[in-house]
Amino acid sequence: MIIGMNPYFMFNGNGIEAMRFYEETFNAEVIEFKTYAELPNAQEGDEQLLLHANLKIGGNDIMLSDTDPDHPIEAGTHISVALVTDDADQTSDIYRKIREHDGEEVMPLQETFFIPAYGKVKDKYGIEWQLMTTKED
Repeated sequence: MIIGMNPYFMFNGNGIEAMRFYEETFNAEVIEFKTYAELPNAQEGDEQLLLHANLKIGGNDIMLSDTDPDHPIEAGTHISVALVTDDADQTSDIYRKIREHDGEEVMPLQETFFIPAYGKVKDKYGIEWQLMTTKED
């Protein structure tokens, strides 16, 4: 079952600055904050890059991240939609359907160290979807 859908803002190295700005400007609550330094293959300087943040603004969530420094964002790709399910099979099915209808794989759907299923796909209309399955508690 789909359990959430949020805008996901991408930045070229100033994600932490943007997160702090939105936190102060909108009196947002920081629900989650991780830097690239938390990745298994972290390098020096990765603590300055935002891996993932979730902010609550009123009753709404937004997510933010710096992009991989080797793959800077281009205009039009700085906002994507994060779709969260509680079923990896459903996530896979959605990913497959987008691909089968002239979609483009951005990142393969796969299990990661932080979540059972995560991948990115751009639909035929140019919208990038970050599809993910939550961990069971």
